[in-house]
Order: sequence, then C-alpha cells, then structure tokens
Amino acid sequence: MSGAVWDLRILSWNLWELRGDLPAIIDTVEDLAPDVLLVQEAPRFVLPRARLGWLSRRLDRRVLVGGGARGRGLAVLGTDAVAAQVVRRGAHGVSQRVSDLNSTYPRGVAAVRLSVPEGDGRSVVVAATHLALQEDNRRAHAEHLAALVRGAGSPVILGGDLNETADGTARTLLAPLCDDPADQGEWTFPARRPQRRIDAVLASPGVRVRAARSVHATERVSRERLAGASDHLPTLLDVTL
Repeated sequence: MSGAVWDLRILSWNLWELRGDLPAIIDTVEDLAPDVLLVQEAPRFVLPRARLGWLSRRLDRRVLVGGGARGRGLAVLGTDAVAAQVVRRGAHGVSQRVSDLNSTYPRGVAAVRLSVPEGDGRSVVVAATHLALQEDNRRAHAEHLAALVRGAGSPVILGGDLNETADGTARTLLAPLCDDPADQGEWTFPARRPQRRIDAVLASPGVRVRAARSVHATERVSRERLAGASDHLPTLLDVTL
C-alpha cells in the first residue's frame, strides 16, 4: 500500500457450515492470506457466533459483520488493517417466495464500507451474499443487489455462492453493474469434481482487477484435501483501488 493505491486480496468461500475438514480450511486461508474473507454458509446452529469467532481467531482475522443465528449464513472477516478502515457495516435479509423446503433457507447481504487509505474520502463496499436455489428468488435477489450497487456511491466488490453460472437470469441482470472478471472455465462446484462456476467475486467499474481465479490447491493443501473442506471451492480476486 502506497499513497492512494490500495491492493486487496478478496477470498470468497461457501464454508458448508464448518462441516468439512477444518484444518484444511485454516491452512488454505493461511496460505492464500486474503485481506478480506467473504463467507457463505457460516454456522447458523449450535453456538454459531462462538464457532465463527473460534474460526476467525484461528485465522487471525476479525469478524467485521455477520454470524449468529440471524446472520443468514453470511459473514465478512478481515485483517486488523482492513478492520481499521471500516466506515460502516451491516447485514439484512431479502424476501423470497416460499415454494419448497429449500426456499426456507434465509437469504441476505452482509457488507462493509471501507475507507481507502489516503484516498481523499474514497471508499469501497465489500459484500457477501448467497443466492437462492430457485430461479425466481435468485432474480428477485439480484434486483435487490442491483439497487444496492447503484446506490453505493463507490465501487463494489460482491462475493458469493450464486447458485447459477454466468448465463443465468440473476447474473445476467447484475453483469452490467458488477461482473465476474475470471475465466468462466474456473469451475468451483462440486468441489471434488468441479463442472460449473457458480461461485464468484464480482467487481463493479472502478475496481482494477489484477487476478481472478478459483482455488484448487495451495502450498500446503492438496486438491483432495481441499475438496474435503467444503462442497464448494474458494474463489479469489486480487484488486487495486
């Protein structure tokens, strides 16, 4: 970080409510060293805040927003340096039509606004989301997200389990405002034999992307071990603001 230039590494990951290989999760995050971790399927039952807090301490990160029984499975974790730049934080739900048991899973957005160091008041919004399994609910959720991006007044980075590929209804709606800069062949699901890219970190105009990819292995975590950490692979975005 120098002057008004801020390099950030964003990692987004569906953590499967911590039902997988916890040491593999910890080693992966430590190897990748993200400044911000966007979590989907954070613990929602059985001491959810305590479990997320335990994970954040093991990762030497702070829970900036989210977690707990009402957290809708979303959380944003960050380093101390990122936490020092938080201007505002919040999480809220989005309504959806209940049509089956899967549609009862709570959906929402968890976001933080970060002040860009030495940026003369400039900021960036970094958010986590988890779109629904039903197409009509995903579209309604995307419309809600689009309104948030339009009203942000600053660049937006949005990471999540989107439950559809780039040609899906919701992502097509979001693409003019906040798009996935990675090659769509960077598949993320299912983790053991990925065949689709349904997880991504989207970036709005004003964010200079240096690298974007899914993660299949790290220095200490093999493909096989990473596939046991969650049913989704993590996705990574390196940006300069």
